Amino acid sequence: MAAELKQILASAIRMNSANGLTGGLVFNRKFFGQVLEGDQTAVMQTFSRIHKDRRHKDIVIVEKTQVGERLFGAWSMGYAGNTELFKALCEEYGRAGEFDPRRMSGPHLTAFILALVTKEENFASSQKVAEASAEV
Repeated sequence: MAAELKQILASAIRMNSANGLTGGLVFNRKFFGQVLEGDQTAVMQTFSRIHKDRRHKDIVIVEKTQVGERLFGAWSMGYAGNTELFKALCEEYGRAGEFDPRRMSGPHLTAFILALVTKEENFASSQKVAEASAEV
């Protein structure tokens, strides 16, 4: 799974950078949660590509909204994995230590992902993909 996650992160960073997108990604070995920001057409094209990728299944859009300012502007794809911080934030966000993005509202999921990628010391950016994926 680590090799596959590394490929997903590398692809996300490469494609997001090329398309002017930013965002955050979390993973706990069961679920991915992702926020994408940028031009609506580029976001929808990226979502379409994700949806067609056979590695992904049961994809759900929790929220689609326009924002005035990007929250994840520092990351072409910030990443946080299943760490002690992840578990602590699950508790803080009222999920009893379990991450299930299907049971979260859009704003709640966005805040959760933002908290993780900004607080996680091992977040991935274009220069840290290998380090972050090695910890999965």
